[in-house]
Amino acid sequence: MNMWQARALTAIIGSLLSSAVWANSCTYTPDEKSFEFSFTAFGAPDKSYVVTKNTFKKYQLASATGKLEGATIEIDSTSLDTSNDLNNGKGGTWDPALATIRNMNVVTGLFKNFANPGKITAKIEKIQGNDLQLAVTMNDVTKVVPMKITEKNGHLLAKGTLDIIKDFNGGSAFEKFGRICTQAFHQGKTWTDVDIEFEVDAKKSCK
Repeated sequence: MNMWQARALTAIIGSLLSSAVWANSCTYTPDEKSFEFSFTAFGAPDKSYVVTKNTFKKYQLASATGKLEGATIEIDSTSLDTSNDLNNGKGGTWDPALATIRNMNVVTGLFKNFANPGKITAKIEKIQGNDLQLAVTMNDVTKVVPMKITEKNGHLLAKGTLDIIKDFNGGSAFEKFGRICTQAFHQGKTWTDVDIEFEVDAKKSCK
């Protein structure tokens, strides 16, 4: 490769990189009323006890700029609601009344054994392309959870996974939680990984 070819190749690469950065320079203005969030938890050795769409009734959203990037959510974990999914794994379906017992077991067995019991916060630190970084603070530990974004017709969905023990030093609390739930409902196994997601209608603007 001669000098002119090298210069041309460098210029092309630089142009491509610049275009990629430019294409990823987008902001999202969310419709707060459309915001929904939930998590999925697992039990049983084969993960057949899957409880989806768990959420919290009490939370507060805030964004100083009105944009999605930089937005925060403060959650009162004692307001847990697991009633949207009554799956009991291979045991079939729970009676709706048992959701109240499940809520209490998780709150008293897990969340109230964390530092700052009952409080979870999250902040959208960065959005670039299809990647979103969510800083979650729980049990006095802050961990950036990577999430993947999908968009369709102005609707944004973000999904990621966190681990209560590995990411948030939750071993002690999780052990107490396990004493309540593992044998009674989870067939001897409670999983520490939790899938999280949120969705919102948002107006996208790219430079």
